[in-house]
Amino acid sequence: MKELVTSLLIWIALQIGGEPPAAPEIRILPEQELAERFFGGKPPADASHICGLYQAASRTVYLPESWSADSHLDRSSLLHELVHHVQAARNLPYPCPAARERLAYDLQVKWLKENGVADPYALINIDEFTIAINSMCPSRE
Repeated sequence: MKELVTSLLIWIALQIGGEPPAAPEIRILPEQELAERFFGGKPPADASHICGLYQAASRTVYLPESWSADSHLDRSSLLHELVHHVQAARNLPYPCPAARERLAYDLQVKWLKENGVADPYALINIDEFTIAINSMCPSRE
């Protein structure tokens, strides 16, 4: 896992410039516990599968027990969370937390394409519209 994380952090740094930060802690959790962390308590009954979570305060990436290094999807989910680690480690400014998602998804899609996935959006089950919505800051009325 250490070698994979290091190689992904280097890849991310090559995409956005600068040096890669020190690797975060990686923890594997049961899916229920991961969902509870994601939702900050009891997840809703219809909670979708959580592929990963980054917590900046502890500099930790959480992955589900089902995560596999042999899966393009799972490795790309790790990459997505590592992008959030780089954003936090570099203290990159964003107008709101949701705005961090655009770079994470863009690099996830790019990495998947570079690794032979013809339709990365289908693999990660998302589209550009959903990424745009997920990356929007709430209005300040």
